[in-house]
Amino acid sequence: TICGALAMLLVHVVLASLAAIAAIAVVIKHAFLLPLDEALHDTQQVCFESPNSITPVVAPSLLATDPPSKSLSVVIPAYNEELRLPATLEETMRYLQQRRAKRPTFTYEVIVVDDGSTDSTSEVAFEYVKRHGVDAVRLLTLRSNKGKGQAVKSGIMCSRGKNVLFMDADGATAIEEVEKLEKKLREGAEETQRVMVVGSRAHMQSAATAKRTAVRNFLMHGFHALVTMVVGNEIRDTQCGFKLMTRQAAQDIVPQQRLQRWAFDVELIKLAGELGVRLHEVQVVWTEISGSKVRASSILHIAFELLLIKVGYDVLRVWDVRGGSAGGAAGGADRVGGDGGKPWTTRA
Repeated sequence: TICGALAMLLVHVVLASLAAIAAIAVVIKHAFLLPLDEALHDTQQVCFESPNSITPVVAPSLLATDPPSKSLSVVIPAYNEELRLPATLEETMRYLQQRRAKRPTFTYEVIVVDDGSTDSTSEVAFEYVKRHGVDAVRLLTLRSNKGKGQAVKSGIMCSRGKNVLFMDADGATAIEEVEKLEKKLREGAEETQRVMVVGSRAHMQSAATAKRTAVRNFLMHGFHALVTMVVGNEIRDTQCGFKLMTRQAAQDIVPQQRLQRWAFDVELIKLAGELGVRLHEVQVVWTEISGSKVRASSILHIAFELLLIKVGYDVLRVWDVRGGSAGGAAGGADRVGGDGGKPWTTRA
């Protein structure tokens, strides 16, 4: 198509300059990114505020050897979401409570990560902590705005679930859709305990394209061209904010995540491929909710981060990938993976 051809032309025009900038950023101590050794061995203690005690609750660690104490952890990153968060939490808690009522062995936790909001997001979330208890709902507040990627990582790193889901605060994908992902995850878990299932809106692409302006379609084609260059086209929708992974997969992938903002989803898929984690893509129902935080200025930032992934992992190979299924991401050989480092990928 014309849009596709123009997008490819744009990619080639900006590729050299962005790659040069990305290479410089990677070489200079990874610019604004946390070095892997620091990410894996961060000793800062994370705590949750309890409504029933002045003593904060010390958060567990994803990398601890303790067995999971919850069936499902739901991580919700939130930045200035005082208006959209309540409806999402109401729906999420209603679903989880009904599910537990049907099957008492099902246990859960919801972790809201306030990414340095300047509104009342923390206060809104803490009302649910007080209502449901700190064992069921937990609030993690970051001191400053780090980005959605860092908020997701922070929440997963202190999760207790056998399976871990992260979802957007706007509730664009209803929590009930997790059952589709769980079904595919169980199928994958029959062969390996390291499975990641990606929610997908790719089946809605034709209708969305018809509604978008020519400029937005142009930018969309350019973004997909960059994503294909970085991780291939096995996963058609890398950016849907609804992803589920087993604890073993999370232990391998998430501690090694470096990107803090928009393109972290692509990096997670890249790491899954490097580590041989089984990947599945499953169609989910998605509804566009007003109030998106993505702005036109974010496009260049996203493109820059995609180039960082390509340069850091493939071109200069200065970003280590530490493999290992049993012991988490902290041990094992570098750059290991099934099928020559490519992910096992299926679509449904």
